[in-house]
Amino acid sequence: MRLRPDVKVEPLVDRWHAWPHLLLPAQQALNLAFRYLPTVKSFVTAPAVHIAAAANPAMFGGPFLELPATALEQAKRWIAETETGRARALRFARDFREFDVKLQSLDGFSLDQVRERTPPSLTGLVELVYSLNNHAKIRFLEAMFETDDLGHREAQGVMLHDTPNNQRKFFLSTPRLDGDGTLFVKAAFDSAAVEALGRARYRDVDLDEIAALLGHAAADLAPYFTEGSGSSSRAPYAGAGVRVSYFGHACLLIESASLTILVDPTGAYEKEAGRDHLTLHDLPDRIDILFLSHGHQDHLTPEILIQLRERVGTVLIPPSNSGDPADPSLKRMLRSLGFKSIVTLDPLDRYQFTDGAITSLPFTGEHCDLDVHSKHCALIELKGRRICLFIDSDVIDLDVYQRILDRLQRPDIMFVGMECFGAPLSWLYGPLFTAPIPRKNDESRRLSGATSARAGRLAEAIRPQRAFVYAMGQEPWMRYLMGLAYHEDSPQLKEVELFLGHCRNLGIEAEHLYLNKVVEI
Repeated sequence: MRLRPDVKVEPLVDRWHAWPHLLLPAQQALNLAFRYLPTVKSFVTAPAVHIAAAANPAMFGGPFLELPATALEQAKRWIAETETGRARALRFARDFREFDVKLQSLDGFSLDQVRERTPPSLTGLVELVYSLNNHAKIRFLEAMFETDDLGHREAQGVMLHDTPNNQRKFFLSTPRLDGDGTLFVKAAFDSAAVEALGRARYRDVDLDEIAALLGHAAADLAPYFTEGSGSSSRAPYAGAGVRVSYFGHACLLIESASLTILVDPTGAYEKEAGRDHLTLHDLPDRIDILFLSHGHQDHLTPEILIQLRERVGTVLIPPSNSGDPADPSLKRMLRSLGFKSIVTLDPLDRYQFTDGAITSLPFTGEHCDLDVHSKHCALIELKGRRICLFIDSDVIDLDVYQRILDRLQRPDIMFVGMECFGAPLSWLYGPLFTAPIPRKNDESRRLSGATSARAGRLAEAIRPQRAFVYAMGQEPWMRYLMGLAYHEDSPQLKEVELFLGHCRNLGIEAEHLYLNKVVEI
């Protein structure tokens, strides 16, 4: 048996979709205390407000639970169980916020006496430091959370369901409660049980054996499984050059006859009716190199990663600003998902392999001006072909790339994201702040990719043979992760058209990717 193609394997922490900030204990505690618990309490207090907002398509992605009135009792139970069972995590989050507010009044005098007043919930897990501008801050000692994870691992599980893509609830706003057509499995993400589910996506498994691992009866699992071959539905590339396959959003599969490189994996579980595109079943059984560009939910997607773990050789990641709440370690995230062979690339580091190399490139902007280090772009060289991935870099400082122009010029293909009017600072990072973010600051600091002018200057500088705009979040299977709904007058799409026109004037073949594209070079 194998998993049915349309069955989702959704990782959850405290019944919320596991996006990157939920993979580590400290950031998850802050989200639990200052995002999720208040949102569910708001639903219990005024369910009609949430129900009305959820019925309005324009409100999709807002802080409203998409639950019916019949879920009210489940929501109340979730609050009670969370406040009791996750009391230590909630205490950590609240003490962190209160203590950090007190630290902001310090003017550079020694922290020795202040350290003595560190709340017990934080001791041994944090360090108090000053920036060079005498701003006191709390650093997370990330390794110490392996000795005390605040109950984080115990809160993990996965849910099996076959919810259609256009009906999946937004990842930040709605907990995944029990319902018809769902099966919750309590299991840590790095467990053998979760690995077995990932294996069942592409390889035949024994239903009784996997049921025993998951702690459920085979009869409970049977509706989610089907008979048939579990191998990839797509023939491996056997040509003399390189095949680049676009799986939607920012997911690229780059193949030679002897090597496979997968970048920022997302993808559709099953074929969308009337659409021609690749799915997760078209990924190869072996992925030699997995390249992850940064820690946003549409590029580092735990739901996809837990189903690929057994197939992956080596994962390439950027370093983090260790201890900064806004920049949790990607290495520790991946370890929590069960990955073991992880290589960190500093800027301009080169990871070599037979027939080529991957060079880590600077990734400027896109992170709301936060001091986030865990992001990198890439120059992929394979079989003499050269592919530049600028991911979501907003190219705000072209001089950064001008300084390494000799490495970048005349690639075969350039990819760049142009979601140039992204979500505000608070959308992802709000719970990590210990003071309210003024509205004007929140609106001015956005998760934005390149504009047409910035991407155009980059194309002029490196002169690729072909340029592709990607990572725009338009594919239907990305809706629950992105909350986007462009219309023909959207500024993002207008900027894309300006960029494509500029490229064509330069003699560069250019295209805005959507759903599917396969190129051989």
